[in-house]
Amino acid sequence: MASADEILRRMEEIQAARAKAIEPLAQILEERGELQRKLAALDEPYGKAFAAAEAAGWSAEELKALGADEPAKRPKGRPRTRRSGTRKAAAATSATTAPAPAIPAQENTGGPVAAAAGNLSD
Repeated sequence: MASADEILRRMEEIQAARAKAIEPLAQILEERGELQRKLAALDEPYGKAFAAAEAAGWSAEELKALGADEPAKRPKGRPRTRRSGTRKAAAATSATTAPAPAIPAQENTGGPVAAAAGNLSD
């Protein structure tokens, strides 16, 4: 059986190996966080530039074909344009919905109450 000192020494060796293995991950996490902050800082100017290109006559499809992805966040105050595919999908959905039930005819439509209700000359 190992002594307490041997057990503690072995535990320290294992912990040292684990600590050494985590160092590259910690460095990469730091670099990754910095790159994500830089990318987030470009979101707003990219959205404005994309909107400016659209205002100059470029369509979103044309810009995508050139390699410019549509921005995740559009500039405030400019509503996102609707695509024709969305309207077609909405029309197809409404065409498949069942029509509303008809309102049943009212009984006793020709009686004195109906005639009096339409007569305001009294």
